[in-house]
Amino acid sequence: MDEKEKEVIKEEAGENKSSEATEATAEASTEVSGEVTVETAVPDAKKKLHKALVRAGVALLAAIILLAVTKFSIIDLIKGAKEADTVQDEEIGTFVKRDVFAILGFLDAKTDDTAKTDANATDTTTDTSTTGTLTPAETASGEYALVPMGGKFVTVHFTKRYLESAYAIEAETYSYINGGVSSLDSYVKVEGTTEKISEDLSTKMYDWFALNKDWMVQAGVIANADDSATYLSDVIWEVDTVNSMSEVLVYTLTGLAAALVLYVIVELILMATGFYLNGPKKKKAKKDGEENGSDMEEEPAQVQEASESTEPSEATIGEGTVESVKNEETSETVVSPEAEATEKPEVQEDK
Repeated sequence: MDEKEKEVIKEEAGENKSSEATEATAEASTEVSGEVTVETAVPDAKKKLHKALVRAGVALLAAIILLAVTKFSIIDLIKGAKEADTVQDEEIGTFVKRDVFAILGFLDAKTDDTAKTDANATDTTTDTSTTGTLTPAETASGEYALVPMGGKFVTVHFTKRYLESAYAIEAETYSYINGGVSSLDSYVKVEGTTEKISEDLSTKMYDWFALNKDWMVQAGVIANADDSATYLSDVIWEVDTVNSMSEVLVYTLTGLAAALVLYVIVELILMATGFYLNGPKKKKAKKDGEENGSDMEEEPAQVQEASESTEPSEATIGEGTVESVKNEETSETVVSPEAEATEKPEVQEDK
């Protein structure tokens, strides 16, 4: 074996050792990176779980606050209002319902200069001692009306959605008083909370009674107008309210509280199923798969490099062999000119 062949073999052995060392280093780095991923994944999962617990706790607290603001009125709405014929006899704050058949007038009525000429006309509240007509005032929050209940007049706050029906009932009430109709057939069913009447509304109520007591005595609505307190109640009935809060607002706040509770339930389900703990592990497994794929891609490249590195050595060995063979052949076949010159004279001497 020539020296060139020995050198080529040594170079191949060195390249194989270096490739093995490179692969070992890559495997070691992969193991180290995997350990770091596992170590960092656990604190991240705990942080996510802690944040989820905080979010669920805040949402639950907000839901409780919203329900407390409504005084848990959704329970009263689900149970329904209490049926009551005499609202003024119920305890203050009671959620009651009743059919309203008659309305005597509205406390915020304004005076109309047009006098009522037809006794059977279905207009608004009138004062027979004056030439004007009292008509309901249009307000965004509704109207305060006097409704006869159990021998007394109770102030009822009709919300805007009841005003059209309330105006129709008031007109029918005056038609009945004046003999235009024989019975009160129209009514509206309302529900609400009983409250203590305010000083301002109480003043308006007494002013209305003082303005209309004469014609009520003449029509037989009341027997005596000397004592107003006998007929006027100090209770106001707030329609469409529960626990002194609008039913619409109660439904809105309760809906928000329900949405928050639903969010808490979803978070608890995610925690129970290990969503926040399994999430980082899935990412780690995906990362390990990518690293394994990259290693698989690098191995053929290393084999290819090794094959490429061996090809020149084989070619070198082949070239060296061919050259040596050629040299041997030429050494056998080449004849020097001096030998030819010495051989020719010998032949001539023989001749």
